[in-house]
Amino acid sequence: MKSILKCLGVLATTLVLNATAEAAETPFKAIMQNGFKGSKTQPPLLKKVIGGSATAEEKAQLAAYIKKLPTLKPKKGDAASWMKKTAALVTAVEKDDLKALKEASNCKACHSAHK
Repeated sequence: MKSILKCLGVLATTLVLNATAEAAETPFKAIMQNGFKGSKTQPPLLKKVIGGSATAEEKAQLAAYIKKLPTLKPKKGDAASWMKKTAALVTAVEKDDLKALKEASNCKACHSAHK
């Protein structure tokens, strides 16, 4: 019985560490999926914020995602372009300027240069 519990403890620890490591390795994926893309059952936070249906917690989560973007390095493109695009997002979210946020969150413009 003790050995089974010990094995379950090791397995649980391994799963948690792997999930944490994966999340740390793919911040872009988490930010893009949850903040900008959404899923079949859950719309993206960006859409909810721009549409006015986001809760205070959802707005805060989107702001956290957006503020994380300038600290990341894109797959391609130059750093100046990346900083300009992400700074526009950060400014818009900090000022709660929905029009500027909608303009700054042009997926194609950013993906063409940096994905």
